[in-house]
Amino acid sequence: MKKTKKKIVLFIVEGITDQISLENIVDTLVDEHNSSSRYEDNVIFEISEGDITSDYKSRPNNIKSKITKIIKAKGKRKYEPTDYKEVIHIIDTDGAYIDDNKIFQDKSKEKFFYGPDGIYYKNRDDVIKRNKHKREIIDSLLKTKTVYGSVKYRVFFLSSNIEHVLHNEMNVEDARKTELAKAFEKKYEDRAKDFISFICDSSFACKKEYNQSWDFIKKNNNSIKRYTNFDIVIKEYI
Repeated sequence: MKKTKKKIVLFIVEGITDQISLENIVDTLVDEHNSSSRYEDNVIFEISEGDITSDYKSRPNNIKSKITKIIKAKGKRKYEPTDYKEVIHIIDTDGAYIDDNKIFQDKSKEKFFYGPDGIYYKNRDDVIKRNKHKREIIDSLLKTKTVYGSVKYRVFFLSSNIEHVLHNEMNVEDARKTELAKAFEKKYEDRAKDFISFICDSSFACKKEYNQSWDFIKKNNNSIKRYTNFDIVIKEYI
């Protein structure tokens, strides 16, 4: 079976622990998919250096240009738009779509604290402001079908964050995030089928079509609960 020219599937993630957790196993799945397909895809992970959906410098009118800069890796990556198959952007929901009455003032919380019933912080108004802004950016990204010219773009969620989905822990200190990520990478390095089952068959998998999965996460305070629509991506590449 003759193979076509390799196309790049670029995964944009928020931080190094996302990359550690997912890059090797996703690369393995795509390699296995390549062996049974007439197409060949090459996986690249790129870190967005933080949550650009919460960044107040992000606006609906500049978010596409920010994505393009990430694709170009600040000028270091020289691929043309025709070299890409698609861009898959993975973000945390951080409870952005919860009702304002699920945001609680707690003077003891110096950082946003995520619980099953809502978000706690020393200044409630700051959370409301952040959520409103994050919703605006995510909603703009959901309307974005192409980036960097004609490259297909889709955004997927981990709710409320990657540790919540992969480890069922909501508020993890930075040092422990790295520990968890490395343990997850090691756990699934030779167990692709188990990873597929974990992401696609677990109770936190949305198991819905793309648009319906986003409708779901926006409702009923689901954006603070443990869900992901990353199962869509996995099913496409197995």
